[in-house]
Amino acid sequence: MYKNILTLISCLSIYCFQASATTTVDAKIVVGTNAEYPPFTFIENKAIVGFDIDIANEVAQRLGKAIQFKDMPFDALIPDLVLGNVDFVAAGMSYTAERAKRVSFTKPYLSEEPLVIFTTSEKNLDIEDLKDKTVVVIEGFTADLFMSSKKGVNLIRLSTQSDGFMAIKSGRADAFVTAKSTVSAFFEMQDSSGYHTTVIAGTGETCALVVPKNKPEMLVSVQATLDAMEKDGTLDKLKTKWKLQ
Repeated sequence: MYKNILTLISCLSIYCFQASATTTVDAKIVVGTNAEYPPFTFIENKAIVGFDIDIANEVAQRLGKAIQFKDMPFDALIPDLVLGNVDFVAAGMSYTAERAKRVSFTKPYLSEEPLVIFTTSEKNLDIEDLKDKTVVVIEGFTADLFMSSKKGVNLIRLSTQSDGFMAIKSGRADAFVTAKSTVSAFFEMQDSSGYHTTVIAGTGETCALVVPKNKPEMLVSVQATLDAMEKDGTLDKLKTKWKLQ
Protein backbone atom coordinates (compact mmCIF):
# COMPACT_ATOMS: atom_id res chain seq x y z
CA MET A 1 0.00 0.00 0.00
CA TYR A 2 2.78 2.40 1.01
CA LYS A 3 4.62 1.55 -2.22
CA ASN A 4 1.50 2.29 -4.28
CA ILE A 5 1.10 5.68 -2.60
CA LEU A 6 4.72 6.58 -3.38
CA THR A 7 4.18 5.53 -6.99
CA LEU A 8 1.05 7.69 -7.22
CA ILE A 9 2.85 10.71 -5.72
CA SER A 10 5.74 10.22 -8.13
CA CYS A 11 3.40 10.09 -11.13
CA LEU A 12 1.55 13.20 -9.97
CA SER A 13 4.84 15.04 -9.52
CA ILE A 14 5.96 14.15 -13.03
CA TYR A 15 2.60 15.23 -14.44
CA CYS A 16 2.69 18.56 -12.60
CA PHE A 17 6.24 19.21 -13.79
CA GLN A 18 5.27 18.46 -17.38
CA ALA A 19 2.16 20.63 -17.13
CA SER A 20 4.19 23.45 -15.64
CA ALA A 21 6.80 23.17 -18.42
CA THR A 22 4.08 23.15 -21.07
CA THR A 23 2.46 26.23 -19.56
CA THR A 24 5.81 28.01 -19.48
CA VAL A 25 6.52 27.19 -23.12
CA ASP A 26 3.02 28.07 -24.31
CA ALA A 27 3.03 31.34 -22.40
CA LYS A 28 5.81 32.78 -24.56
CA ILE A 29 5.91 33.62 -28.25
CA VAL A 30 9.30 33.72 -29.98
CA VAL A 31 9.28 36.11 -32.94
CA GLY A 32 11.90 36.13 -35.66
CA THR A 33 12.97 39.47 -37.12
CA ASN A 34 15.77 41.17 -39.02
CA ALA A 35 16.42 44.42 -37.16
CA GLU A 36 18.01 46.21 -40.10
CA TYR A 37 14.93 47.47 -41.91
CA PRO A 38 13.68 50.83 -40.57
CA PRO A 39 10.95 51.80 -39.91
CA PHE A 40 9.69 48.21 -39.72
CA THR A 41 12.32 46.68 -37.47
CA PHE A 42 15.59 48.20 -36.30
CA ILE A 43 17.73 48.77 -33.22
CA GLU A 44 17.44 51.99 -31.25
CA ASN A 45 19.08 52.51 -27.85
CA LYS A 46 20.01 48.81 -27.78
CA ALA A 47 16.35 47.75 -28.18
CA ILE A 48 14.55 46.32 -31.23
CA VAL A 49 11.81 48.73 -32.27
CA GLY A 50 9.69 49.51 -35.32
CA PHE A 51 6.29 49.18 -36.94
CA ASP A 52 6.39 45.39 -37.22
CA ILE A 53 7.76 45.12 -33.69
CA ASP A 54 4.84 47.16 -32.33
CA ILE A 55 2.44 44.91 -34.22
CA ALA A 56 4.06 41.75 -32.85
CA ASN A 57 4.01 43.15 -29.30
CA GLU A 58 0.33 44.03 -29.60
CA VAL A 59 -0.53 40.60 -31.00
CA ALA A 60 1.30 38.87 -28.16
CA GLN A 61 -0.35 41.07 -25.53
CA ARG A 62 -3.84 40.39 -26.87
CA LEU A 63 -3.12 36.67 -26.94
CA GLY A 64 -1.95 36.85 -23.32
CA LYS A 65 1.61 35.79 -24.17
CA ALA A 66 5.05 37.04 -23.23
CA ILE A 67 7.23 37.81 -26.25
CA GLN A 68 10.86 37.27 -27.15
CA PHE A 69 12.47 38.62 -30.32
CA LYS A 70 15.15 36.69 -32.15
CA ASP A 71 17.21 38.88 -34.47
CA MET A 72 18.85 37.18 -37.45
CA PRO A 73 19.80 37.73 -41.12
CA PHE A 74 16.78 38.19 -43.38
CA ASP A 75 17.53 35.06 -45.43
CA ALA A 76 17.57 32.96 -42.22
CA LEU A 77 14.04 33.93 -41.15
CA ILE A 78 12.03 31.41 -43.16
CA PRO A 79 14.42 28.48 -42.55
CA ASP A 80 14.34 29.21 -38.80
CA LEU A 81 10.53 29.37 -38.91
CA VAL A 82 10.30 26.07 -40.79
CA LEU A 83 12.62 24.44 -38.25
CA GLY A 84 10.31 25.56 -35.44
CA ASN A 85 12.84 27.84 -33.77
CA VAL A 86 10.43 30.80 -33.87
CA ASP A 87 6.63 30.97 -33.67
CA PHE A 88 6.16 33.64 -36.32
CA VAL A 89 8.13 36.24 -38.26
CA ALA A 90 7.65 40.01 -38.09
CA ALA A 91 10.14 41.65 -40.44
CA GLY A 92 8.34 43.69 -43.07
CA MET A 93 8.08 40.57 -45.19
CA SER A 94 6.04 40.51 -48.39
CA TYR A 95 4.09 37.59 -49.80
CA THR A 96 5.59 35.77 -52.76
CA ALA A 97 4.37 32.56 -54.35
CA GLU A 98 7.78 30.98 -53.76
CA ARG A 99 7.76 31.79 -50.03
CA ALA A 100 4.17 30.60 -49.72
CA LYS A 101 5.28 27.09 -50.70
CA ARG A 102 7.10 26.84 -47.36
CA VAL A 103 5.21 29.13 -44.95
CA SER A 104 1.82 30.77 -44.41
CA PHE A 105 1.09 34.50 -44.51
CA THR A 106 -1.53 36.56 -42.73
CA LYS A 107 -3.52 39.03 -44.77
CA PRO A 108 -1.38 42.11 -45.50
CA TYR A 109 -1.70 44.84 -42.87
CA LEU A 110 0.23 47.28 -45.06
CA SER A 111 -0.27 47.57 -48.80
CA GLU A 112 0.90 49.74 -51.66
CA GLU A 113 4.22 50.73 -50.08
CA PRO A 114 6.00 51.91 -53.27
CA LEU A 115 9.57 51.28 -54.29
CA VAL A 116 11.80 54.26 -55.00
CA ILE A 117 15.08 54.98 -56.75
CA PHE A 118 17.49 56.67 -54.33
CA THR A 119 20.47 58.42 -55.91
CA THR A 120 22.88 61.35 -55.76
CA SER A 121 22.23 62.11 -59.42
CA GLU A 122 21.44 65.74 -60.21
CA LYS A 123 18.20 64.61 -61.79
CA ASN A 124 15.57 62.13 -60.73
CA LEU A 125 16.04 58.82 -62.50
CA ASP A 126 13.25 56.59 -63.75
CA ILE A 127 13.44 52.85 -64.24
CA GLU A 128 14.62 53.15 -67.86
CA ASP A 129 17.55 55.32 -66.77
CA LEU A 130 18.94 52.42 -64.71
CA LYS A 131 20.00 50.46 -67.79
CA ASP A 132 23.78 49.98 -67.79
CA LYS A 133 23.90 51.48 -64.28
CA THR A 134 25.13 49.84 -61.06
CA VAL A 135 22.09 49.41 -58.82
CA VAL A 136 22.02 48.25 -55.23
CA VAL A 137 19.20 46.21 -53.68
CA ILE A 138 18.90 44.34 -50.40
CA GLU A 139 19.00 40.61 -50.97
CA GLY A 140 15.67 38.84 -50.65
CA PHE A 141 13.55 41.98 -50.36
CA THR A 142 10.84 43.06 -52.79
CA ALA A 143 13.20 45.46 -54.58
CA ASP A 144 15.56 42.55 -55.26
CA LEU A 145 12.75 40.50 -56.80
CA PHE A 146 11.58 43.49 -58.84
CA MET A 147 14.99 44.55 -60.16
CA SER A 148 16.04 40.98 -60.94
CA SER A 149 13.57 41.02 -63.81
CA LYS A 150 15.12 44.14 -65.38
CA LYS A 151 17.63 43.50 -68.15
CA GLY A 152 20.79 45.49 -68.65
CA VAL A 153 21.20 46.48 -65.00
CA ASN A 154 24.35 45.72 -63.04
CA LEU A 155 22.73 44.53 -59.84
CA ILE A 156 24.58 44.41 -56.51
CA ARG A 157 22.87 42.58 -53.65
CA LEU A 158 23.79 43.72 -50.15
CA SER A 159 22.75 42.50 -46.70
CA THR A 160 21.34 45.57 -44.96
CA GLN A 161 19.59 48.84 -45.73
CA SER A 162 22.46 50.79 -44.17
CA ASP A 163 24.84 49.05 -46.58
CA GLY A 164 22.65 50.25 -49.44
CA PHE A 165 22.77 53.88 -48.35
CA MET A 166 26.51 53.65 -47.74
CA ALA A 167 27.03 52.33 -51.28
CA ILE A 168 25.40 55.48 -52.64
CA LYS A 169 27.23 57.84 -50.29
CA SER A 170 30.58 56.27 -51.18
CA GLY A 171 29.91 56.29 -54.93
CA ARG A 172 30.04 52.51 -55.18
CA ALA A 173 26.67 52.42 -56.95
CA ASP A 174 24.58 54.74 -59.10
CA ALA A 175 21.24 54.00 -57.47
CA PHE A 176 19.65 52.18 -54.56
CA VAL A 177 16.17 50.71 -55.06
CA THR A 178 14.26 50.20 -51.82
CA ALA A 179 10.95 50.97 -50.08
CA LYS A 180 9.86 54.59 -49.82
CA SER A 181 9.43 54.32 -46.04
CA THR A 182 13.04 53.17 -45.69
CA VAL A 183 14.29 56.31 -47.43
CA SER A 184 11.98 58.44 -45.28
CA ALA A 185 13.49 56.88 -42.15
CA PHE A 186 16.98 57.59 -43.53
CA PHE A 187 16.12 61.26 -44.10
CA GLU A 188 15.01 61.57 -40.48
CA MET A 189 18.60 60.84 -39.45
CA GLN A 190 20.52 62.33 -42.39
CA ASP A 191 20.41 65.60 -44.31
CA SER A 192 18.40 65.00 -47.48
CA SER A 193 20.26 67.61 -49.53
CA GLY A 194 22.26 66.10 -52.37
CA TYR A 195 19.95 63.09 -52.70
CA HIS A 196 17.06 62.46 -55.06
CA THR A 197 14.27 59.92 -54.93
CA THR A 198 11.83 58.84 -57.60
CA VAL A 199 8.80 56.63 -56.97
CA ILE A 200 8.71 53.67 -59.35
CA ALA A 201 5.22 53.66 -60.85
CA GLY A 202 3.21 50.48 -60.49
CA THR A 203 5.17 49.12 -57.54
CA GLY A 204 3.84 48.45 -54.08
CA GLU A 205 5.11 46.33 -51.23
CA THR A 206 2.84 44.46 -48.86
CA CYS A 207 3.68 43.45 -45.30
CA ALA A 208 2.35 40.49 -43.36
CA LEU A 209 3.23 38.27 -40.44
CA VAL A 210 4.54 34.83 -41.38
CA VAL A 211 3.69 31.60 -39.55
CA PRO A 212 4.66 27.93 -40.01
CA LYS A 213 2.47 25.81 -42.27
CA ASN A 214 2.28 23.14 -39.58
CA LYS A 215 0.64 25.54 -37.10
CA PRO A 216 -2.70 26.47 -38.72
CA GLU A 217 -4.12 27.32 -35.29
CA MET A 218 -1.41 29.96 -34.91
CA LEU A 219 -2.40 31.51 -38.25
CA VAL A 220 -6.06 31.63 -37.20
CA SER A 221 -5.38 33.25 -33.81
CA VAL A 222 -2.84 35.77 -35.16
CA GLN A 223 -5.11 36.73 -38.07
CA ALA A 224 -8.10 37.16 -35.77
CA THR A 225 -5.99 39.46 -33.60
CA LEU A 226 -4.86 41.52 -36.60
CA ASP A 227 -8.49 41.79 -37.75
CA ALA A 228 -9.46 43.11 -34.31
CA MET A 229 -6.57 45.60 -34.40
CA GLU A 230 -7.75 46.85 -37.78
CA LYS A 231 -11.34 47.14 -36.59
CA ASP A 232 -10.53 49.12 -33.44
CA GLY A 233 -8.10 51.48 -35.20
CA THR A 234 -4.88 50.18 -33.63
CA LEU A 235 -3.27 49.42 -36.99
CA ASP A 236 -4.03 52.92 -38.26
CA LYS A 237 -2.53 54.44 -35.10
CA LEU A 238 0.66 52.42 -35.57
CA LYS A 239 0.87 53.41 -39.24
CA THR A 240 0.57 57.05 -38.22
CA LYS A 241 3.18 56.63 -35.49
CA TRP A 242 5.70 55.22 -37.99
CA LYS A 243 4.68 57.60 -40.80
CA LEU A 244 3.38 54.86 -43.07
CA GLN A 245 0.22 56.68 -44.15
